[in-house]
Amino acid sequence: MKRSAWIFLLLLPLQAVMATDSLLMDPIAEHVAVSHVSDDEKIAWELNEVLKPLADGSGSVVHPSVKAGMVWLKGSSPSRDTVRHLLEVAANVPGVREVRSEMLIRPI
Repeated sequence: MKRSAWIFLLLLPLQAVMATDSLLMDPIAEHVAVSHVSDDEKIAWELNEVLKPLADGSGSVVHPSVKAGMVWLKGSSPSRDTVRHLLEVAANVPGVREVRSEMLIRPI
């Protein structure tokens, strides 16, 4: 076999690997990977989406954690009313079974 034929055969697997890497960027493949997110992870993501703007606007710091639909809000806030509001908003997120506060009140 000629030398150029051997080089072609050696490069062939490299091209297959490069083609496989391009499949990883396929939006459908990304969608499949995202669909395996647990219910608790979905709840945590939604909590962050709805609580962050409220917390930022009120001077609060909130870190939600979720386990089996149970939510704990940890952090601090300048008022009890703000904490109550954060708890109410968190309780209305789909999939949340119960919300408990571990928030500290820290006056400004």
